[in-house]
Amino acid sequence: MFLTLSDIYKPIQEQISCVSEKVQKVWEEALQLVNIDFSTAPKAKGKLLRPAICLLSAGAIGKKDLDAYISLGTSYELLHLASLTHDDVIDRAVLRRGGQSLNTLWDNHAAVLGGDYLVARAIELLGIYENHELIINAVQCVREMAEGELKFFAKPIENFTTNDCTELARKKTAILFARSASSPALIEKSPTKESLFHFGENIGIVFQFIDDLLDLTQDTNTLGKPRYSDISEKKVTLPILILWNKLNDTEKKRFHTVFGKPINEKEQYWLQEQIEKYKIEKELLQHTEILKLTAIEALSILPDSDYKESLRSLCHFIVQRQN
Repeated sequence: MFLTLSDIYKPIQEQISCVSEKVQKVWEEALQLVNIDFSTAPKAKGKLLRPAICLLSAGAIGKKDLDAYISLGTSYELLHLASLTHDDVIDRAVLRRGGQSLNTLWDNHAAVLGGDYLVARAIELLGIYENHELIINAVQCVREMAEGELKFFAKPIENFTTNDCTELARKKTAILFARSASSPALIEKSPTKESLFHFGENIGIVFQFIDDLLDLTQDTNTLGKPRYSDISEKKVTLPILILWNKLNDTEKKRFHTVFGKPINEKEQYWLQEQIEKYKIEKELLQHTEILKLTAIEALSILPDSDYKESLRSLCHFIVQRQN
């Protein structure tokens, strides 16, 4: 049975609602700084996966007062939003979650500063826990996300490997999942910290791989951004690399004519044909299934609870999601 996020979030329903409100408040305060009209501005909406994992992990290690982790979860969502804001500038994106990206609503200069502002607010929130390791870990997240972009910047697709794609997914996405999952255990000095870190790391890589796959298989309305944007932005993701490695020499020449360029309707149709012909979705899902099972196995250290069951269900949701 496919569970919705509402179903999965039931054990943390009150707390995740508070996180959503706090994130929206910080978002609006950022918009106020540049006099943006709230009625036209994009909302800070999203799946709230990182704070949900944080809160569920806190419950799974036996903590009763989950309200104590609302600021922690909020901090990780703000770091995520900051990374999206910076990504949109790098990618010259015009759409994000079905609305205008901040770099088109403002400009690149203001969008970068807006992302910096969100990072600062996130670190401020972590300060209330008076745990220097927690703050160091958050700063390391920001560093690793930047490292991932810098290390693989402009690297030609011919030189990419599957391990490169995995490392990039780990740095740009999974590290924040891993810290979200393990930070409650860090604060409480729980022996489950390493297992929860590995849970978050593996399911974070899965999340990125599925995100990359959806860019090739879903329509623009469902995605909330243009289809094939990774190809037009010359990004090398795992499904794109799988496709590249299957193309013959003639097809590779044609692929290079669209890689890093606007893609017209005729080329979109051609890409769709290749993706279906070479069964890219099937092969990508084989990669993610192994990682998903590894993530679920990492939860075996935890006692049975509704929180643990929600973490397991979240793994299945991430693989099956459509946007």
